[in-house]
Amino acid sequence: MISRINGMTLIELLVVLMIIGVLVSGAIKAWDITINQTRFTKTIREMDELCYAIVGNPELIAEGKRVDFGYVGDLGMIPDSLVDLVRAPSGVTSWRGPYIKAKFTEDPYDYLKDAWGNEYIYIKDSLLIRSYTTGNNLTPQTWIHRKIANSQNDLLYNTIIGRVFDIEGNPPGLVQKDSVRVFIIHPYYGNYDTFPPLGQTPDENGSYQLTNIPQGNHKMFCIYNKLAVAETIVKYATVYPGALNVIDFRFTQKF
Repeated sequence: MISRINGMTLIELLVVLMIIGVLVSGAIKAWDITINQTRFTKTIREMDELCYAIVGNPELIAEGKRVDFGYVGDLGMIPDSLVDLVRAPSGVTSWRGPYIKAKFTEDPYDYLKDAWGNEYIYIKDSLLIRSYTTGNNLTPQTWIHRKIANSQNDLLYNTIIGRVFDIEGNPPGLVQKDSVRVFIIHPYYGNYDTFPPLGQTPDENGSYQLTNIPQGNHKMFCIYNKLAVAETIVKYATVYPGALNVIDFRFTQKF
């Protein structure tokens, strides 16, 4: 004989409890998936912000030129650690941080941790930021990677080429080329004052080439000085990473 509890058989009650258990289990799994997806999205956004802090955001443009080159553009070097983005390393003078925006949190080092609360792995030599997500460093399939740049050469060792002309479009030639010199001032390991401006005398065709220039916006001078005749042209060169940058100069007088 089947017993009843308040009008419901015992079997019916077990079936109901089983259904409730399945529904609760499914809801928990769906909730876990939603939480993990939210953490993935937040971590990816934070890693992008870290990359922008280091090398700048290429989408920030003003008057047709990129204006944000991050930590590398200001210091002419790659940070040794992510902490350098909010605290100036010792011995540098061109640091303009913090490069990471402060968040309303009790933990001042929250920017160093992913959404799971694990510290980001920063690999300077490989220009890589990694999150182990759930904290298991033995399952690479779940890791999140962000490549900061293609190579250190793209960030630190760029080339500027150009030509120098007089008002009529003529190069200086053999006679006048030694009266012309091209300089650039850029940060070098966090300082301007410990590294003399690079300079070069163009060839007779007015061509010059400056190498080992970090990405960023840097001040350039082209000086023509011949006895009582002197003129200086000042330009700001936007040096793009991994690109051949061309800057020409034209004086307002004849050579």
